[in-house]
Amino acid sequence: TFTLVNDGAAVLLSDSKVACTPNKPTKKKINNFAVSTDKADYKLSFKINPEQLTSATIELKTVTCDPGFTRVCPSGAAGACPGDMFNFCPYHGSPPDAADTWACACLPTRMLELDVYEGINPLGECHGECVCLSGSVQAIMSKQKPAFHGPGDMPSYCNN
Repeated sequence: TFTLVNDGAAVLLSDSKVACTPNKPTKKKINNFAVSTDKADYKLSFKINPEQLTSATIELKTVTCDPGFTRVCPSGAAGACPGDMFNFCPYHGSPPDAADTWACACLPTRMLELDVYEGINPLGECHGECVCLSGSVQAIMSKQKPAFHGPGDMPSYCNN
């Protein structure tokens, strides 16, 4: 069993682990073992009995969106995002210490732009978590807001 923790760019060996059953064979080494998930491909090297993850690499899979849609991904630990994305925290929030684990999604660009302009999470008005957004929509953050812009706090009817 593998427990793999990453920060969006690298596997965190100190937080990741490998567990093998049964307890035999002992003192074996595995190099460049490939593991694939819906989010990433990993290459792992580890020892068996006693178990120790000795090295790991990660290659994140990129979600490609059709025209008119924009990629939205979970925020990595401390707000880390893939190179072509930026971290967006609604309601003046802060990036999480640990990475979120949901899969990237493609949302309609126009709706995403309106949400970002208003400071609302594109996943929904009651979502307060930070997200990574495609860099192509970052310019909307600089658009001048009207003088009587609404509050920047999460609506009271949201059960945070």
